[in-house]
Amino acid sequence: MRILITGASSFTGKMLVPMLKEAGHEVFNLVRQDHGFSNQFLWNFTDDLPEDIPECQTIIHLAAYVDFQNNINISQYNVNTISTAKLAAYACKRGSYFIFSSTVGVHGTKPTVFDDTTPINPETHYAMSKYLAEVILRTFVQNYTILRIGGIYGLDGPAHLGLNSAITNAYYKKERPTIKGPGKAKRNYICVNDVAQWILYLLGRYEVKGYKVAMQPHKTLYLAGPEVMSIEGYLKEVADILLPDEEIIRINGQESKDMVIKFTPHPFTPTPFRKYLQSIKPVKIARLGKANG
Repeated sequence: MRILITGASSFTGKMLVPMLKEAGHEVFNLVRQDHGFSNQFLWNFTDDLPEDIPECQTIIHLAAYVDFQNNINISQYNVNTISTAKLAAYACKRGSYFIFSSTVGVHGTKPTVFDDTTPINPETHYAMSKYLAEVILRTFVQNYTILRIGGIYGLDGPAHLGLNSAITNAYYKKERPTIKGPGKAKRNYICVNDVAQWILYLLGRYEVKGYKVAMQPHKTLYLAGPEVMSIEGYLKEVADILLPDEEIIRINGQESKDMVIKFTPHPFTPTPFRKYLQSIKPVKIARLGKANG
């Protein structure tokens, strides 16, 4: 299947694109800057799409401008909202399936549990820009799936999720994780591997053959990990696996509140947090002494 993707150089995109190619899909990349990708098309996310883009059966829109400042940032709306409108027009014209990466932040930060019954209450321009994009898809695109995602964790993940900084700094710099406050608040973050697996599953479920849809796509999914853990629990696992015999650093601070997502059941075996850390743990190679003789 021909797939048009944004955010190929993003955290999730770097994991997903090789998997798409391995599955036999032909990938076309929409990028704001030259990354040297094959099948690459430069686009500023506001003008009309490049005319030479081939007809694609699926659009995967991962690109996002994450900014939690209170002031309006037009660039953020261009990337998160305007680009979605442009891509939606493309999808409508060609009957393409549209997979959109959104955020549970559209519900705000006041709830402690998030699902499809939680009221919509975007409190930041980032959340609002994503919610407006969702509305565009629901209004104009026939076949779409919106992925409302909480925090995505993994090595080299975006630093706005503190857990990613803890993993990355422990892995590369051998720095102990730091916890501010008691850290008893609950979370259920999702592994970047699992987000990519979800998208592969959706593509297989939707599979286009002769422009006939095998199964109608899910409309809105909530992606999160199966393990509900405290922030302290996450950081202790990072120290235990990546920095054996080290303890986390504790500093004074206020306690956060629980923010748990009632996730859509996984169609595959999700990745446990500890297993992920073990999979990236550097392997120590024992030195071999020189042979006598």
